[in-house]
Amino acid sequence: MLECWYENNSSKMVILKCIGPDRFYREKVVMPMETFCFEAPPQARLEIWQMSLGGQMLHLRADAADYASDCAASTYDSSLVA
Repeated sequence: MLECWYENNSSKMVILKCIGPDRFYREKVVMPMETFCFEAPPQARLEIWQMSLGGQMLHLRADAADYASDCAASTYDSSLVA
């Protein structure tokens, strides 16, 4: 599993969806300026959905490996870890 870190630098809340092999799925609402640290399989894909007036809109699609980081060395609130 990869340790991954996503930081929502926008002024809107986003929904982070992590989809991986073997039915791996994680979903989290990330508030503005919040940092979310999570584990994901190396083959997982991330989808970042942003809220708009018409509902959810796909904002970004990426590999989880693009967000791999050493969460222990970062400055984040450990109470937010899923």
